[in-house]
Amino acid sequence: MKAEYLNPFLKSTVETFSIMVNLPVTLGKIYLLKEPNPTDISSLLEFHGDVRGKVAILYTLDVALKISSKFLGEPITELNEDVADAIREIANIIAGSAKKYMPALHLTMSLPSIVRGPSKILEGRKLPVICIPFSCECGNFIMEAKMSSGKSVFDD
Repeated sequence: MKAEYLNPFLKSTVETFSIMVNLPVTLGKIYLLKEPNPTDISSLLEFHGDVRGKVAILYTLDVALKISSKFLGEPITELNEDVADAIREIANIIAGSAKKYMPALHLTMSLPSIVRGPSKILEGRKLPVICIPFSCECGNFIMEAKMSSGKSVFDD
């Protein structure tokens, strides 16, 4: 995976959380996925064009509730549709921002979907999954990404 494909998502995540959620985040040490990361809810974004891939942002229940509360400006105490909507909207903002940092690439991005339980990023072609941990005052969350240039990599 080329850094030029991943970096826009990292930059957009930092910006989105800082500006839209009023929550500064810090990147941790990047690693390759070997075992599934713990998650209760995640957003999943798929894209194709000059680059094809998936990006998921994984949250534990506690972190999802805290981030959703901060984003929505009201206390959220249970995993419900408000949390799903907040997590989805944050991912949508990140996707739109990431796309603007890749103007030379022709990309079509899906609307983010919400996954409850284990991440779905491993479904489909077996490409390495890069994991990027983030930390903030609400706790930790993880971005998982797999992507490649060229269409043949994801075509079955």
